[in-house]
Amino acid sequence: MQSQKDKFSLTLQGLAKSGRQWDEVIPLSLLADVSFGDLNVKSPLFSDMQWKGSLEPVAGQFVLTGAWQMSVPRRCGRCNVEFASNMQADVYMVYELGKQHQDLAVEEELSSEDCEKELLPSPGELNMVDVLREQFWLAWQPMVVCSKDCKGLCLQCGVDLNRDTCDCHGQVKENPFAALKDFKFDA
Repeated sequence: MQSQKDKFSLTLQGLAKSGRQWDEVIPLSLLADVSFGDLNVKSPLFSDMQWKGSLEPVAGQFVLTGAWQMSVPRRCGRCNVEFASNMQADVYMVYELGKQHQDLAVEEELSSEDCEKELLPSPGELNMVDVLREQFWLAWQPMVVCSKDCKGLCLQCGVDLNRDTCDCHGQVKENPFAALKDFKFDA
């Protein structure tokens, strides 16, 4: 019986002409290793990754297309509440077997098309879990909000304005830079 990790490993040279298709649930336990960072993978807000894609040989290259989605626990950048953020992304990658860029002659310039390809040495071993883990981090947004209507925290007292109101909200403190608004500059 094929193990879960082997199910997502393949060799490009041995790929059938019809390619390879996936419509899989990738367990969080496979994605979560040391390179997955310090995310709390035991949180109930985390879900397994849904992956639907295909890898097809096209004119001596291998084209990977597809989409993934999963739920990830995040902290709102406005109110600091933990919530389940739905992450998703499309994947498009081109692989080619051959020389690595550093093996090419120094005088030879790379075209922008060459830079978009990932060159793999023969036989072209590829682990889809590693590819999807990388795609996860490429789609990571440094700041997310729990909803577009999030009011955030009061800048005066720190109350979560989504749940409570405060007495200081709306009161304007004297800004120490307010005197500068009347300052005349010589032009």
